[in-house]
Amino acid sequence: MPKLDACDTDSLGEQIQRALPRTKVVKSFGTPEQSTVVDPASISGEHTMFVAGEDTGTKHPTVALLKSYGWTDILDLGPLVSARGMEMYAHLHSAIGFSLGQGFGGRFGITVVR
Repeated sequence: MPKLDACDTDSLGEQIQRALPRTKVVKSFGTPEQSTVVDPASISGEHTMFVAGEDTGTKHPTVALLKSYGWTDILDLGPLVSARGMEMYAHLHSAIGFSLGQGFGGRFGITVVR
């Protein structure tokens, strides 16, 4: 299983924001396996991509890029503190991949049913 250095009370997204305080950080792209990020249609069915960040306007180009890749279900999780959960999802993603017999970095989608 992956090891997270930043966990529970911090995230890499927040660490980047602190290191570059004038930069508007948006966290996304990190929950699915990377080839799925740029080609969500490679896996059948609907799946959800997440974004988080302090500045709503800065999220727009990120969402536009996701849509250009083919993402149709994009869920804004709100402020950058939500990056903590997104980063911790790596453990669940790995566990699911192994249970499906795909190993680390398995190719599957997660859908938030609303």
